[in-house]
Amino acid sequence: METTWIQFPKIGLYCEKEISYHKIFCKIQTVISLNKLSDILGINIFLSGPHSKYYLERNDPTNFGHYNPEFPQKLRDYLLSAKHNPKFLQLTKPIYENWIKQTARDFFIIYQKLDSNSKFFRKEADRYLMLVEESRLDPYYFDRFILFLYPAFTDNEDPEEAAKFSTFPGDEVMDAQIVKELVGFWIRRKADGTDSEFILGLVDLLQLYDSEFYEFRTNPSREPNKQKF
Repeated sequence: METTWIQFPKIGLYCEKEISYHKIFCKIQTVISLNKLSDILGINIFLSGPHSKYYLERNDPTNFGHYNPEFPQKLRDYLLSAKHNPKFLQLTKPIYENWIKQTARDFFIIYQKLDSNSKFFRKEADRYLMLVEESRLDPYYFDRFILFLYPAFTDNEDPEEAAKFSTFPGDEVMDAQIVKELVGFWIRRKADGTDSEFILGLVDLLQLYDSEFYEFRTNPSREPNKQKF
C-alpha cells in the first residue's frame, strides 16, 4: 500500500484519458486487482451486482454493485496508514495535492449538497432502486443532474414543492460530466446503505491531507449561501 502511494504518479500512465475517480481507480488497478484487494481485506467487496472479481461493470442497465458495508470500513484503515505515521504523511502530501485532492473535494462537495436535503437524497435513492429493480432505468438517467451544483437547481417548478438545498458560491464550476457521475455514485451508496461509511472515510482523508478545505466547508461560523430556490 505504501509503495502504491509513493509510486502513484508513475503508474498507469495510460489512465490519463479517464476522468475523476475513474482515473484513480484505473491507476490502482494496474497494481492490485479487485480480487486481490478482496483477499487482502478478507471480505467480499460487493454483496451483489453485476461486477465480477476482476472487472467493474459500469454500464449495466438493470443492476448496480451493492457494496459490502465492511468494505469502506476496512479500506479506511488500509489506505490511511499516514494517520499514524507523520513522516509518511509528509511524504505523501504532494501526491495527494497533485493527484487526489480535486477528486476528493469533488466527492465531498456533491455529498454535502445532497446531504443538505436528506429527504430529497432518500427519495432519489429509493426512486433509483425502484427503477433498477423494475428494469426501467433510462441509460441517461443521471443527465438530469448535470446542473445539480447550480444554486437554482430544483426538482419541481412549484416553489412550494421544490427541493431546497444549502449552496456554496462557486461550486457550479465543477465539470458537468463529473457532477452527474458523482451524484450517481452517492445515490447508489444511499441506495445500498453504505453512504455513511464512505463519507466517514472521505472525511478522514480530508482531515488528514486537506484540513483547511474541510474546515472551510464545515465550519458553522462560515455561513453558506442559504438562498432557497
